[in-house]
Amino acid sequence: MELRRLAGAMAVALATTLTASVSFADAEPLVPAAPVAEAFTLPELIGPYPSDAPARGSYIGVLDGFTEIRDTRPDLLQRNLDRGVEINNAATPVEQQRALFDDNHDRLLSLSDGLGAGLGGIFRAALAQHRLPKVAALLAGDLARAGGIANSTLVEKNHWSNPRPFEVVPERIVAYRGDGISGGADPFADVYGTDSYPSGHASQAYWKGILLADMLPELAPQILTRASEIGNGRIVLGVHYPLDVMAGRIMGQAAAADRLDDPAFARLVDEAGAELRAVLETAAGMPLRDYIASDSPYRSAETARAEFRERLTYGFERIHPDATNGIPAEAAVLLRAAAPDLTDEQRLDVLRQTAIPAGYPLDRTGPDGGWLRLDLVAAHEAVAGN
Repeated sequence: MELRRLAGAMAVALATTLTASVSFADAEPLVPAAPVAEAFTLPELIGPYPSDAPARGSYIGVLDGFTEIRDTRPDLLQRNLDRGVEINNAATPVEQQRALFDDNHDRLLSLSDGLGAGLGGIFRAALAQHRLPKVAALLAGDLARAGGIANSTLVEKNHWSNPRPFEVVPERIVAYRGDGISGGADPFADVYGTDSYPSGHASQAYWKGILLADMLPELAPQILTRASEIGNGRIVLGVHYPLDVMAGRIMGQAAAADRLDDPAFARLVDEAGAELRAVLETAAGMPLRDYIASDSPYRSAETARAEFRERLTYGFERIHPDATNGIPAEAAVLLRAAAPDLTDEQRLDVLRQTAIPAGYPLDRTGPDGGWLRLDLVAAHEAVAGN
């Protein structure tokens, strides 16, 4: 009950401070006028909604695979550290700059890359010109209404109190710094003394990415791969371990499922999606599918597929090769827009067929298990017939 009261209070605070404005200094040229979009009303933003608090009370249960690792697998903790150091030390200049950009900008702006070169520019311009008030209200900034408690990983971080890589082995981590505008000036200073597990940036990238992909299912593999890059960037910067980022994906997926499984809140997502598609299609001057086919994608389909799959496990071996678990029933809703003609059981079957095997680090058995196994890029490709 305490979390639900907190969620209600947060909803009121968020709704009274949210605006439809998003500031992007590098906004593209004016987007042609589309049907006038109306912002959500204050009561619609306030709610409250059942999904304002996690269905499970918190996300500790779905993330608790870390407790076994911390308590019984020092070898795996060392591998987690070493793999993080490897990624940090080997980062290319492009990877460094993109990680710094993501560190210093809203996840929604970063995710817009996944729309493609042309459509992403249209999207950013429309946000800057306040033509997407509903999308902005749900997904823009740290006060995004679709976030609520899911915008914060404080409860989960406090539960494990795991220190960050740059504080544990400062002599092994390379510090990358930006100019404070295009990239974070000092990523270490921003998070010094705070807990590492799970990654809040990764969690937010995934739940925002999943909801954006729900609005634009044609681009789901691209958007979700961009979300995975945001998470990977936290390892590049030395502020998170691979397991932190894997946990962020678990939490982000569960948080997005909570929202989409809440009919009242899902209506807001549907309205924002209709707004988005109308604005983009008007600006593109042709059906979205045709424009997407002619646009330059963020990644080729093959590259997106491979990058996303690699970041599901970061090269860890299965620690419980004999483990069996199911895909959580709540995850079916994550394919609702991509496969509207399928039943929930059929969507679950797609998720089962495209999932990675059970037993990797952080994977759990029982009612909280199975979230790690989801390969949402493969699942979206499967229902699209790719």
